[in-house]
Amino acid sequence: MHSSYNLFPVTLFVLLPLFFLLMGPVQIQAAEETETGEVQAPTTPPVSSPIPRPRMTAVPNGLLGQNYFIKRPGMGAGLTYEYKDESRTTSGTTVKDSYHRFKERVRLQTDGWLYHPALMQYSLMIEPEWIQSKEVNTSGETGRVNSFSPDYAMTATFLQQKPYTFNFFASRRESPVWAAFAGDTETLVDTYGTNIRLKYKILPTVFGYSHVKTDQQGYYSSENIRDNFHFTSRHQNNRSSTSFSSTYSDDRRSTEDSDTKITTFNNSLTNNYQITSDNTIKLNSFLTYRTQDSDVFDTANLRLREQLNWRHRANLRSNYSFTHTLQETDNTQSERTALDARLTHLLYENLTTNVGSKGSLYDYSGGRENAFNTFLNFTYTRPISWGTLNLNSGWDYLYTDRSGFTSSIAQVTNEPHTLSPATETYLANYGVRTESIVVTNTPGTIIYIENIDYSVDTIGDYTRINFLSFGSIAAGQSVMVSYSYTRDAEYDDGIATENYGMNIHLFNSLDFSYNYLHTKQHILSGLEPKNKIDDTIHRFKIRHYTNWADTTFHYEDNDRVSNRPFTRWELQETLSYRPAWQVHFSLKGYFGQTSYTDDNETKDFYGGVTTFDWLLNRWCRFRLEGYYDNINGDVEQTENIGVKAGLEFRYRIWTARLTYELTDQNNIITDYERTKQLLRFEIIRIMW
Repeated sequence: MHSSYNLFPVTLFVLLPLFFLLMGPVQIQAAEETETGEVQAPTTPPVSSPIPRPRMTAVPNGLLGQNYFIKRPGMGAGLTYEYKDESRTTSGTTVKDSYHRFKERVRLQTDGWLYHPALMQYSLMIEPEWIQSKEVNTSGETGRVNSFSPDYAMTATFLQQKPYTFNFFASRRESPVWAAFAGDTETLVDTYGTNIRLKYKILPTVFGYSHVKTDQQGYYSSENIRDNFHFTSRHQNNRSSTSFSSTYSDDRRSTEDSDTKITTFNNSLTNNYQITSDNTIKLNSFLTYRTQDSDVFDTANLRLREQLNWRHRANLRSNYSFTHTLQETDNTQSERTALDARLTHLLYENLTTNVGSKGSLYDYSGGRENAFNTFLNFTYTRPISWGTLNLNSGWDYLYTDRSGFTSSIAQVTNEPHTLSPATETYLANYGVRTESIVVTNTPGTIIYIENIDYSVDTIGDYTRINFLSFGSIAAGQSVMVSYSYTRDAEYDDGIATENYGMNIHLFNSLDFSYNYLHTKQHILSGLEPKNKIDDTIHRFKIRHYTNWADTTFHYEDNDRVSNRPFTRWELQETLSYRPAWQVHFSLKGYFGQTSYTDDNETKDFYGGVTTFDWLLNRWCRFRLEGYYDNINGDVEQTENIGVKAGLEFRYRIWTARLTYELTDQNNIITDYERTKQLLRFEIIRIMW
């Protein structure tokens, strides 16, 4: 984590001596001459005067020179003792290591300007840290390591009040992080870059570059290096607003077992135009271009969308859109054109009606699809004696004509999904080639690693993407999945969908909702696909909440043919209790089960998160945090435990902390377990 070498910016060496000069300023006073009555001969002035020395004045908040100002530095200091005991078990083999570590650090922070406030303003923080460590490994060998970590953060802004401003920044920060379900991690981040702002009123523009290197130690160790160039510009007048953004990102990520690299180029141009002065007709235009180059796949995407919004009356509006998309990958090309029109009407402020249709032409390598879709939806809202009643219903019909198939392999690029421990995530198509799966973040700048950030299961013809608690994907995060799959032979079909729903809100504390969805596929010509759509989904939810408690029960029954059928239920309880202003307690618990009816697979899950805060007096605080998560299924078995207890004492500018952290992360399927205990004692002098 620590390195004994680091290149400081040149500005750091220029400003560092001024710190020590200011820590003990010497006030020089001119001696006053005593007046006498003696007549003195006039002094002959020299032929040439010496060059005047710059004047320096100690002001209350810093040091003011003729061409600079340095704010009086704030100084902080810290002393830390850590004891860590960690064990990792892989396939029955356990490796243990422990250490005793002392850390001493000093922090200095200031800001000011050079030559003139309008020319350059700066801020500077330096925090050198010295570390002495005694380490013991599994075999009992002992080693002593002394290291130095020169943490710092600095910014420099030139020409702040000019139409063009230059900003430079650099930092190096190391910090331990503890979070629920992630446990404890140590992160070292090196950053530097620049931004150039052109502040012209007609066309404000920003250019920028940043370099970020992140070393993370935790359940998995990883190194991530990213170089990012960005450009943004916008123009606005009374009737329109136009903006353009462009980002080039080069991301390299390394773990113990794999390396990934991806280069992404994102561009977007948007324009919002008011056709009429009263804003009843608006035209929104979007143009995007993206390329992704990586070790596993290359893509290029161009998308144009024109959307017209027309408010005919206060209760009547219509929307029209045109979309054209070009997609190119290593082995495939596709082109899609779509037209969409819809009408929305509000009757008596209770009944909202949506009706519309959509047509699309889709040409791709190996085939062609023409589709036509029409829909009708109703939403009804009515206040009742004790609350509000909401009803909704809808009907949808999709006709698709497929022809010209020359290949059975199809490519899907950037299919959106959401990963979380509480949801089942299946890819939209069956017959997926699992070796072709690539998962990225939404901007496409990070490639996630299988069996570290996510896992893949194949159940029959279906493919499931699983969330892993110990990886880099956060719970509930949106991801993009690219893959290839084997398509069915060409056929024409019609898919009819109907849905009904009800929601009742009672007594400002009770919600009840039910939703029904049925989708059925009719084959009109050609060969019938292997998994014909005939799906029925029931969703039921009841929630009761008060000032201190929130209880939710959720039930979902997926009777599917096109995808894997399952039944899922979950009960969740959240408590928040404050018996006195000095004490606060919160607890969130959940448990549930997912059952798959096709092969009798069952997945049980339960867990919780809790925090307890107690302010013993004005200078002493106690905090306890904990979490537990257990997933027990046929293809996924994990147990995640974490506890953190801390006692904090404060006296004026001094703070003392005593903390204990326990993390136990166990993946039973892969037979990998990590257990870590950390005891830390800190004495800190805050910035002053």
